[in-house]
Amino acid sequence: MAQPLKNNPKYNFGLLVTPGSTDTSSVTTDSVNVESDSTSFSEQASERSLSYPTDYSRLTSGGSSTSRARYNTGLFTSGSASTSSAPAGFRTPRTNSGSSKRRTSDTGGSATPGAATPAQNNCSTLVAIVEGRGLAKGEVGMATLDLKKPELSLSQFSDMPTYVKTITKLQIAQPLEIIFPNTACESGTMTNLSKIVTEQFPNTTISTVQRKYFNETKGLMNVKHLCVPEYSSVELEIASKYYCLAAAAALIKYIEFIQNTVYAPASLKVVFKGSENTTMIDMSTARNLELLQNQRDPRSSHTLYGILNYTKTVGGARLLRSNILQPPSDPETISLRQDVVAELIEKSEVFYNLQAVISKFLDIDHLLSLCVQVPKQENVKTAETKITNMMYLKHTLELVGPLRDALGDCENPLLKATYKLLDDPRFVLMLSKINCIIHEDARYQKGLLVMRSQKCFAVKPKINGLLDMARKTYTEIVDDITDLVQQMAATYSLPLKVFYSSSRGFHAQMHCGPSDSYTTDNLPAIFIKVTKFKNTLSFTTTDLIKLNDRVKESLYEIYIMTSITARDHRYTGYQPGSAPDTGENICGTPSTKQHLCI
Repeated sequence: MAQPLKNNPKYNFGLLVTPGSTDTSSVTTDSVNVESDSTSFSEQASERSLSYPTDYSRLTSGGSSTSRARYNTGLFTSGSASTSSAPAGFRTPRTNSGSSKRRTSDTGGSATPGAATPAQNNCSTLVAIVEGRGLAKGEVGMATLDLKKPELSLSQFSDMPTYVKTITKLQIAQPLEIIFPNTACESGTMTNLSKIVTEQFPNTTISTVQRKYFNETKGLMNVKHLCVPEYSSVELEIASKYYCLAAAAALIKYIEFIQNTVYAPASLKVVFKGSENTTMIDMSTARNLELLQNQRDPRSSHTLYGILNYTKTVGGARLLRSNILQPPSDPETISLRQDVVAELIEKSEVFYNLQAVISKFLDIDHLLSLCVQVPKQENVKTAETKITNMMYLKHTLELVGPLRDALGDCENPLLKATYKLLDDPRFVLMLSKINCIIHEDARYQKGLLVMRSQKCFAVKPKINGLLDMARKTYTEIVDDITDLVQQMAATYSLPLKVFYSSSRGFHAQMHCGPSDSYTTDNLPAIFIKVTKFKNTLSFTTTDLIKLNDRVKESLYEIYIMTSITARDHRYTGYQPGSAPDTGENICGTPSTKQHLCI
């Protein structure tokens, strides 16, 4: 049986965590009651059918967060950049057997909805910076890549001795980690740029890599290899921008190394962003005007961002934050946006339709980024990720039609252009390819156990016989768990119910009110690992632990076979045994990758 990958990515953002999920060790908070669903599992076991399971939308579960681990990147570090000789504030990646608490960026903020800034644990941007030397001192090249967004942003500009432009761009990017060449701290002496950046962003991880990886030739090759053809014109714009190309080469190499993935060809939107047609607002001005953070109470929503933030999506919140820190100064852009607002105010029905549809979208940028990152090693974890990504993609593509229809009556040029973009036939093609293999009822739903059931039965039955048998085994084991708990309830005359949590798996729970005589000390000896939360007792047994292990083994087999089935079946229409199409994988055609990044 395949085992989980040992070389996990350095940064793991939890794959589109559902809104409102919490990270807690409390059994009751994390638990999922599966009692009402035991009937459906029993029906499947008795009928031995593999039809898609019933709706589990009533079930909820808490999310979990993965702490960031540090890795020894000896590939990049050199003696001059070691932690022993680096000045305070500069740290090269190191080996650490334990997990470290994620360090957030300088802007502060809160995860509370409507707070002054977006939640800091959403920071996912890495930035590489390099500055010219000698006569080119002051010429700064930057490359920015968000791990949740398939867009490589390049910048090169002449900055002042205070590096106000660099600091402003970093403030907009809200970086999780900043990468410098090791020459920025040679012999323990920091350059002015690295010193200012370290002072302005004390809570951001700053790493150094060897200067040889800042190679402009390699950077241009990477851009040509990774850029979506629709944006290939950027190559002419950046051909002579040596410093931003050098930063791009180091950034891509660093990300692929620490994340243990590679970006698929023609999968990134590459853009060159200068400072034209925008208003530069430095950090001190943004702080004094309280654009993002209230100076008295960092968690207060009494800021410009907090007042304006009625966005429905994560991408919308990011765009609002970017426009507050760097608002456009082009009159045509401002006028066009005002016309859109005026039309939506006039057509309230269109506004409410758009609001209803947009609120159903997931973080599309994050989803697209996951789709274009190819893991270097295939195993159970990567197989499960592929299945999840395909279901999220199916959920997103199913919303394209309603969003297009909501824009049908709009007259503004910007909204018309969006309507035309959504009318592209490739969306229909991608959805049809997914529906060839994935069950029509498979969709994104909130809840850990709910999504696990969705992933197990995502592939249509009778496509892979081994997969069908593995799923039958899974339902039989879940039925055995339900039967075991019911038998214990009858034997000991206790009101036991089957619950599920991410930390304990399937276990038993019972309610004990003030009048009940049962406590953690006088339960039958067969019950182990007893915990109490408020009026609820949670416990398990040796047999339940063994059944949970069998459930995990069965899930591993299902995930791997589901991933292989989805990869190997490349039909244009669902018909077992039909001939494959042009040979491209589902959701992996070049046109798909290009179009997803538009």
